[in-house]
Amino acid sequence: MNPVTFSRRIAKLEYKAVRWPFTVLDGRFITRYWGQDALLRSGFQRFLGSLDRFAGWLLADNAISQRGQNLLRQTQDTGPAPEPAAEHLAPEDQTAEEPAAEEPAAAEPAAMESAPGEAAIDEPPTEELALAELTGPAVRDQAAEQLATAAEPATVGTVDVTFSLPGEVGAGHVALCGDFNNWTAGNIALNRGGDGSWQTTVPLEPGHSYRYRYLLDGERWENAWQADRYEPNPFGSTNSVVIVGSPELALMS
Repeated sequence: MNPVTFSRRIAKLEYKAVRWPFTVLDGRFITRYWGQDALLRSGFQRFLGSLDRFAGWLLADNAISQRGQNLLRQTQDTGPAPEPAAEHLAPEDQTAEEPAAEEPAAAEPAAMESAPGEAAIDEPPTEELALAELTGPAVRDQAAEQLATAAEPATVGTVDVTFSLPGEVGAGHVALCGDFNNWTAGNIALNRGGDGSWQTTVPLEPGHSYRYRYLLDGERWENAWQADRYEPNPFGSTNSVVIVGSPELALMS
């Protein structure tokens, strides 16, 4: 095959790929929503005609060139409709004292309405119109339900977290202090069980971590023996940390 002919075929395929998005745009939107006399449609077709005529000359393709000439001929044949003469615009019985002439605001909506049987072809499609045509009623109802669900405030429950210390701590009274009670001593007291261990249950909001410690007999601090983790505090010691991440009952030792 002649190298020139092969290169020209490759160039035609590349031009076809470049023009394809314009063809889709013209067929699905421009021609669909704008009439033949609309300025946007005629200008777009003149653009495509000029593009085809130049590409046909450059690629020596008569079919592409003829398509461009046809598009340009169509835009030359169609043009804006002639405006009516000024003397035919005024009604015969219009007078200077007619009350309707003094109320232009009431006459404007009627002037904006289209004549019966005449489609409003010069208005560009809106995003709502495109979505309404591309999606069915079921899809639109499902999207509306999802938006309504997302707008509702989420209800957050609590998780019962059990805090405990073994009886080996050697205390007569144990109080729980932490972020959940503003580190108030004596606000949450642990109860001593039959085996000597100390225990209490506190409802906490899931999805958070809380620092806490035990105050023994109101004099000395004790950390949990098996906390989720430990963090240093400003007093040179450490705090116990519980991580509440599940709605199920959590047992903290």
